[in-house]
Amino acid sequence: MKLDGRLSREFTTTEKILLGILAVLLILVVYFYAVDMPLRNQEQNLNSQKASLTVEAEALETKVAEYRRMKQEIENMPADTPSMESYNNRTNEINFLNDLLANTANYSVGFSPVTVSGNQVRRDFTITYTSASYAEAMDIFSRLVNCKYRVLVKDASCSSVDSGAALSGAVTVSATATFYETLVDKTTDAGLPAQEPVAVQPETVEE
Repeated sequence: MKLDGRLSREFTTTEKILLGILAVLLILVVYFYAVDMPLRNQEQNLNSQKASLTVEAEALETKVAEYRRMKQEIENMPADTPSMESYNNRTNEINFLNDLLANTANYSVGFSPVTVSGNQVRRDFTITYTSASYAEAMDIFSRLVNCKYRVLVKDASCSSVDSGAALSGAVTVSATATFYETLVDKTTDAGLPAQEPVAVQPETVEE
């Protein structure tokens, strides 16, 4: 020990080794908490996100496949053209839709005001119904497309009642369509939009 106005001494070899080991341990602890642990947590989060995205991608692929199957079934339905009924066929069309959807879990039907083009009357409507299975839903949809009245389905969608399933179990179908009628041999004008008068051109007299 050296006395020079302050207390000091040199570390022994053992103490130096222990201090070295302590310094290494301190560095390792700092590295673990500041670098290694955050990297591990980030890796776990990325793996979790990857697994979630994989599940979502598989669900989307299944839905796309089901949509293509439904579209193919619609395209393969018979395209026989029924006769066009005379105006006003609304009561018969409503009765047809009520009978068509009577066995569904629940349904709704909404009509828009009729429009007229020449002798053609268009009656737009929307339907939504829930069936116990995809097969039952498509059977109802097929009977709508091929009903005895002139009808054109413009748009349709089908989704599972259980959002986690891919068109399995109960499904809900929504569609927009148009019934077509003709003014030929019509029995009433009730409900028809007012017709604008045709402007008459003045006659020219040649002198």
